Amino acid sequence: RRMTARFDADALSTTLAAFEQSLSNSSEQETATDSYRQAEKGAYFAVDLAALTELGARESEQDFSQQFAVALADVLQNPDAAIEAGETLKHDRTTTVVKIQVKGIFLVIKRYNRKSLLHGFTRLWRTTRARRSFDAARWLLQHGILTAMPLAFIENRSFGALNHGAYYLSLCHPGDNLLRQLQTGDINQHDFPALLAEFDRLFALLRRANAAHGDMKISNFIYQSNRLCVLDLDAMQPYKRAWQAKRAYRKDVERFRRNWTGSEFEGAVEAFLDEV
Repeated sequence: RRMTARFDADALSTTLAAFEQSLSNSSEQETATDSYRQAEKGAYFAVDLAALTELGARESEQDFSQQFAVALADVLQNPDAAIEAGETLKHDRTTTVVKIQVKGIFLVIKRYNRKSLLHGFTRLWRTTRARRSFDAARWLLQHGILTAMPLAFIENRSFGALNHGAYYLSLCHPGDNLLRQLQTGDINQHDFPALLAEFDRLFALLRRANAAHGDMKISNFIYQSNRLCVLDLDAMQPYKRAWQAKRAYRKDVERFRRNWTGSEFEGAVEAFLDEV
């Protein structure tokens, strides 16, 4: 069995600039289609320079990127050690989520656990949830929807195909999730129309692309500076058949609706969903 870390340390510097440029280009240009494109086979690393807030304070971008690449490569070579040393954000039968720090930058590692031998067997030939999250994150960013910046994914495979587990790495997006923000009163009636407008952009993109998020709990979102950040992309996927896409989309809408049942925002959400 062999662990494959999809990472190219030598190409980091050029990738930083190219990825940032691709995001700016995608927001400026009209696209002919919103097709949910899979990431290219060789593209396993993407970082947004703007997210590396401490970059210019200590050393040049070139020096920092090289040092960051080396440090991150160490994490990718032994992710379990990094998980053991990190701050646990979530741990259950299916996932372990940990926050770590690499060269002053906070990252999140998500390890996908096998619930049982049978569960592991059923996923042997599937696309890993780590790869699915990585592809979905890149696609969202290319279409102007904010998500935690994808860094890399790691697949543990034997015979080049059989899946024995995977890891997903991203930058740690700042802020509390939307559920906590609502519980603490950080989101109020004044903010709510702008928040719904962000969800409207997300729903519109999913409809056009025949895709669905798959888990629209409000704890999977962060709302900050009038921008919605979409998290937990494990179940996000496009659908080849229109009826499958429509069914999955309606499930997204209904799950989103249940978030607000009994809250002060229920009426506004019902009116919003009547138009979706």
